[in-house]
Amino acid sequence: MVLITDPAIHVDDAYGTFVRGRDQDVFIKNADGSLYVGQVWPGYTVFPDWFATNTSEWWSDELQRYFDMLPIDGMWIDMNEPASFCTGSCGSNRPMNEEPTPPWLSTAPHRFINKTNRMLVPPYAINNHELELSDKTVETTAIHATGVTEYHVHNLYGHMESRATRDFLLAYRRNQRPFILSRSTFAGSGALVSHWTGDNMASWADLHVSIASVFDFGIFGIPMVGADICGFYGNTTEELCARWMELGAFYPFSRSHNAKGLAPQEPYRWASVAKATRRALRVRYALLAYMYSAYQDSVDHGWPVARPLVFEFPSSQFASNDKQMLIG
Repeated sequence: MVLITDPAIHVDDAYGTFVRGRDQDVFIKNADGSLYVGQVWPGYTVFPDWFATNTSEWWSDELQRYFDMLPIDGMWIDMNEPASFCTGSCGSNRPMNEEPTPPWLSTAPHRFINKTNRMLVPPYAINNHELELSDKTVETTAIHATGVTEYHVHNLYGHMESRATRDFLLAYRRNQRPFILSRSTFAGSGALVSHWTGDNMASWADLHVSIASVFDFGIFGIPMVGADICGFYGNTTEELCARWMELGAFYPFSRSHNAKGLAPQEPYRWASVAKATRRALRVRYALLAYMYSAYQDSVDHGWPVARPLVFEFPSSQFASNDKQMLIG
């Protein structure tokens, strides 16, 4: 059994994980030294600061307490870019234990954008569909224990959480390879965790682009990778789900997953999808020993498990082929 875990910690005096972390000073700060308080699923939340020397020890202790109650088999660490629903430290100076309105239900306007602060509005253009660089994440001006700003180390957050989580699992089960699935990764994360490509759409276009995404991460050194089969957002269709299960059975990491409140998409919902899934998974299971060998080859030589045809047939006619894949 693998359960989802987010790094954001609910701000609540009755929540031991928050209280112990606050007392040990392991959370990201504002420039004035106060706790940076964002907003995630529990409400107002703080975020572990992996640059603090004692954060990994605190994290391991909290996971130990959790595993003592429920010894799950692995960890799915999500929302670890880190994600935050509000912009800036929106929970600062708010009453303890207040339950904020989810942003998607709020009619409040976006905050004033301070274009003179280069940490908030950098002097370069990026392909960002949000209004501000800090939207949906921890603000770039937040401060870590070393004094470095989030602006400079943002992309390392998920990688550092992955390392701390893996260190705990290696100590907890010394003779077992940990299973960790992380949404946020960085160069080198493939040695620590598996990865999925995030919240996609139930569309033929996203089925197609998933192949290139799997290729990309294999080349980045993260061979255990896959997309949400049948799509995460939007309601899938019988034909789309059947075709996607036939493809997704050969992702190195193979999982169907969709958002809360949408139409169920388990393969058994349709006879045709169930049949297609059984057929594809029989082939996957027949190839498991071969796939394990491909993973060892990845460890030894850095080759992806899922590979584009051009890797084996270096010709211009295969260079742009993103509709087929090789395993090993």
